[in-house]
Amino acid sequence: MDEQWSFVGNKSNQRWLWYAVDHATNIVLAYVFGKRKDEVFKALKALLE
Repeated sequence: MDEQWSFVGNKSNQRWLWYAVDHATNIVLAYVFGKRKDEVFKALKALLE
């Protein structure tokens, strides 16, 4: 799993891309966009289950 961020309009409006990649095949297994909060990570984790 990893994360990347960018912003919309200004840096106080950050959006994060959370994703999980199978490094053996380079296939993205799941991803979610959102703020850097626990709920967003938990949503990614739920997609992987």
